[in-house]
Order: sequence, then structure tokens, then C-alpha cells
Amino acid sequence: MLLRSGRRKPYEVLLRGRKSVTRKALLGTVKTASRKPALLLRETLKCYILTEDSKTVHFDIDEDGHYEISTKDSQSHEDIAWLSVFTRSEPAVTGKSSVRIKDSKNVVILTQRSKLNEFVLLCKGKKHLSLKVLKACSSEPDYPSVGKHNVKTCNHEDPDVKQLSEDNHFFIMHYQGDSVQFQCYEDTSYYLYVNDDSLDIRKLENKEPNEDKNFYFRVSYLQEK
Repeated sequence: MLLRSGRRKPYEVLLRGRKSVTRKALLGTVKTASRKPALLLRETLKCYILTEDSKTVHFDIDEDGHYEISTKDSQSHEDIAWLSVFTRSEPAVTGKSSVRIKDSKNVVILTQRSKLNEFVLLCKGKKHLSLKVLKACSSEPDYPSVGKHNVKTCNHEDPDVKQLSEDNHFFIMHYQGDSVQFQCYEDTSYYLYVNDDSLDIRKLENKEPNEDKNFYFRVSYLQEK
């Protein structure tokens, strides 16, 4: 098990644009900081993320900001992940004509519940993986000026996607038969990688599908897709 220490407190989460909240954001559409098109939440599924060796991916953060990103031989309810799947909600422009993006790749976020009962988001850091704390999704408006009729009814058991503001929060999930690869959305040269008994990010050696099993994972869903 690998234990890393972060300097930021887990609750020091910046809520950008708190005063100007659009209806589109409240309906689950995430406009990332530096990219277009926007990403629209399609569904959130509970699952286990497994390595090709059938180890369970686990990550957590404590009240002091120390975080753990590891793989485990055992499996428990603490290892359940929330896989939120997004689709691009805006058209791409080719020449003078506007065409809808046709992309088989799913843009996803990976979260797990911490021991403090907060959602923990797996992110790409500058050189390594990092973690970010998210609040649970609420059925009540977070902002007094917004009427309840503008708010999407959410399950408190789901992470709140309104807090997603950076490209490094997202991964592109590629299907390779029964396995998947998680490509970093911010810097597509990096992929999620199994490093001994922990996880990290690493560049593929070439553009072709890599034969190294440490780049591959399996998703075991706990509900119907």
C-alpha cells in the first residue's frame, strides 16, 4: 500500500464562479476551464475498478490531507467506485458546416467514498496522481438566488459534478475487449498505470495499443449499465 502526503487540506476546495451560476451548470453540464465543447453528465454507475490481476483499486484522503492510492487483494464496500460518464454537448465545426461530434470514447470521472463520508475524486496531478474532495450531490439549491425549479433533483449518494472545473479531473475510458484504459483528458499522452501496489500515470511507449497489462483495468458494475 502506498501512502502519499498532500499539503492542502481536503476541505480547501475552491468553488469557482460561485456568484454567477448558470442554469446549464445546475443541470449537470460541465464547462471545463480551457476546453470546448462542454461535457454533459449522462449517468453515474457504481462499480469496482480492478486491475488485470484482479486487485481492487482504492483511494482515500483523511482530515489532515494525507492520501492513499493503492491496489488491494481484498474487496469491501469501501472500495466501491462511482463512475460518472459524460458526453460532449456541443457540435464541432468543420469548415463552414457544423457537425455533431461522433466519438465512441467516454469521458469519465472516478470517485470513491472516504472514511469521512466525502466523495474523493481521482485526478491527474503535475507529475503524479492526486485526489480532490467533492461534496455529495444535493437536491436543494446551493445558492439563495436560484429557484428550486432550476435545480436538477440529485441523489445524495452521487458526487456533485458542479464542482468539476479543471480538465485534469477527467479521463477518457477506452474499451479494449473486456478491459479498459483510462487516458488523461488534460494531457492525452498520459494513462492510468498500475505501479506495484499503487496507481500512477505514465506515458505510452507508442501510439498503438500497449501490451503492458499494467495499462489495463476491468470495471465490475454493481448495477445494470
